[in-house]
Amino acid sequence: MSFQLVGFLLTYLLHTTHAAKNGSKAGLGITLIQYGFTLKGAGGSFGGDPTGDGSFIPPPNDPNSHDFDPNAPVQPGDGGAGIIPGFDAGVPQSGFGAMQTSDWFAYGLMIVGWFVLIKAGSEYVKARRHEQVVLASPGRGLTTPVVAEGEATETVV
Repeated sequence: MSFQLVGFLLTYLLHTTHAAKNGSKAGLGITLIQYGFTLKGAGGSFGGDPTGDGSFIPPPNDPNSHDFDPNAPVQPGDGGAGIIPGFDAGVPQSGFGAMQTSDWFAYGLMIVGWFVLIKAGSEYVKARRHEQVVLASPGRGLTTPVVAEGEATETVV
């Protein structure tokens, strides 16, 4: 995974064309998006009832606590809060809406990656348009030389 960052640095520092420069920037953006998805997928945030119908029984805070009555029926909508001591399925586990710091960091990486990718693409399109304008100009320069004050026309380059 670190080779992608090394590859970005090498291609960006050694680029000779706009395509290489913006291509390396786009690659960095894709790499950041990929890192964000990897972090988001590896996140262990766990909270609430994913099914929404109350049939989900979440794991207890302490897996070794077996202090429950096996004959007690699970009530729909209870979410296991009455069965497992020390856990309430209706309340987020921690933080703002049960999002952990790694989730925020993952989303931040993805957003920054998309901005870098879009900016690299727009800069490349801008450079290509500028190239087309330059190539389309008839003389690619002035037809008459610009002579500074006090300079002879014979010495103008």
